[in-house]
Amino acid sequence: MKKIFSALMRGITGIRTVMLNVFFLFFLGFFIVTLMNAQPSLSDKMVLQLDLTGELVEQVKRPEFGLSALTAPAPRQVKVNDVVNALERAAKDDAVLGVRLDLGELSRAALPHLQELRRAVEAFKESGKPVMAYADNFTQAQYYLAATADEVYIHPLGNIGLQGYAVYRNYIKDALDKLAIAVHVFRAGKYKSAAAPFIHNSMTDDERKANQAWLDTLWGVYTDDLFEMRGIEPERLQYVLDNPALSIQMYEGDLGKLMLAEHWVDGLKYADEADAQLMQKTGEVDLVGFKTYLMASGSSITPNQPKSDDNWVGIVFGSGQILHGDQPSGSIGSDTMVEQLTMALEDERIKAVVLRLNTPGGSALASESIRHAVDVLRAHGKPVVVSMGSMAASGGYWIASSADEIWASPATITGSIGVFGIVPNISQSLQKLGIHTDGLGTTNIAGSLRLDKPLAPELAESIQLTIDQIYKQFIGHVAKGRHMPVEAVAELAQGRVWSGQDALELGLVDSLGGIDDAIQAAARLAGIAKDFEPIEVLPEQSPFELILDNLLSEASVILAPMQLTMLDSMFLSVKQHLTQVLMWNDPRGVYALSGVELVQ
Repeated sequence: MKKIFSALMRGITGIRTVMLNVFFLFFLGFFIVTLMNAQPSLSDKMVLQLDLTGELVEQVKRPEFGLSALTAPAPRQVKVNDVVNALERAAKDDAVLGVRLDLGELSRAALPHLQELRRAVEAFKESGKPVMAYADNFTQAQYYLAATADEVYIHPLGNIGLQGYAVYRNYIKDALDKLAIAVHVFRAGKYKSAAAPFIHNSMTDDERKANQAWLDTLWGVYTDDLFEMRGIEPERLQYVLDNPALSIQMYEGDLGKLMLAEHWVDGLKYADEADAQLMQKTGEVDLVGFKTYLMASGSSITPNQPKSDDNWVGIVFGSGQILHGDQPSGSIGSDTMVEQLTMALEDERIKAVVLRLNTPGGSALASESIRHAVDVLRAHGKPVVVSMGSMAASGGYWIASSADEIWASPATITGSIGVFGIVPNISQSLQKLGIHTDGLGTTNIAGSLRLDKPLAPELAESIQLTIDQIYKQFIGHVAKGRHMPVEAVAELAQGRVWSGQDALELGLVDSLGGIDDAIQAAARLAGIAKDFEPIEVLPEQSPFELILDNLLSEASVILAPMQLTMLDSMFLSVKQHLTQVLMWNDPRGVYALSGVELVQ
């Protein structure tokens, strides 16, 4: 009887599993078909609402799956190109009578990405249609984009979080000492700071000097742009932010009066009042979100198809850390990007390539593999132009060094030409717990890289020699690619970070501009400047991956993001740092990675 009952239960379980799988596949298929056929209807009179929710990105980063996703769901993401496309279409669409910038939920945005959107908003304004920005509160990033509008309104009790740029990080040398954890750091370049938290308790003088230089440049770009957009004098803004209490006292403690007097905003209004102000210019019309507008005006979950048969400029996007092997969107995998560059090489219709990089760097081996693929493209007569986004440092610059031209934003963080390696050791910590390690090997260095065994001096010396040699190779690539003496590159290297503006003056980049400028430059180098079409070169993706990448910018449809407290955010930041370290997969443990993290 027991056997019969067990068999019956196994049969029921099997049937249930099959039915669940069938139901899941049916639901997924229905969901896909619905998405592909969904074509929202639009009013013949509307205002485009740029309701930007989440982080501004160029490539969506795929979330973690599993239990961790329940405690730390992936943030929503907004693709820069989606917003630009919506504005370009709306400018030519007679049904769109204006734009409302709804920026209150925009969480993070790098200055170069904001500048891309600023150009798109200003191009829209050339159509003569009004642009209005409103929020209960503005962060510094949100306010930059709001300043592009004709009119900026804020809640009567609202605040604008202008505070400038900063670089802060946690240094854990004392904590490691207390835990008896030894960390062997091997590096080349006195400014190479990615490993600094393991060996220092504070920022070194060299780091402080280098960081101050590029921070001042970024802040100068931000304040100069505000002056162009709203006429806010940089010197006056600096005074107010350096003396906030004294400045607010001048207006009887009323922050709203200060914002009006300093011309940060055009009025203190509630949301309905701000909308009514806009409707006075457009008439009573519907507000339509930009995602809905894109879908209704022809956007698809599949990549756009080219309109021409030849003369393409291939665009390869790379965002995130540079890692070895195949990697999903949101990281730069050496095999993945080499595949894309090889596709561009083999496609005769592609005459030039733009490599758009947003990366702090990563694996030295992976960076070299991608750089070599750039060399191969150029050797076959296809020019390569690198366009730097918010950051293209260390391994990112390693890749860029072989390009025909390098374009950057003035606020790009680049350079960081240096190399490091880390070998942790917990043998002393284990000994305090009464755990000892012993054994033998066939050579002097056998087993020397174990976490529970002290690093042999001979091996430590050999690792440093290897780091020095890879650093020398890095400098050599830069010297060859930039047509500079090795000695001159060595002076600019040392792991030092530069702003795009400073990099131009130093010869590390060729021109300042966005991705559109880089595309034009690539077409010019290929001799097709008068007749070309930009085409994104994508790695082979399954239908599921295409849908996933498209849906990630609407992730809250599936799982609404939880509101994080300040303490939650701090722990999440620590988790993200640890996750990044665990992602490192260079076979030799050697990295060209920048440690810069901008606070804004």
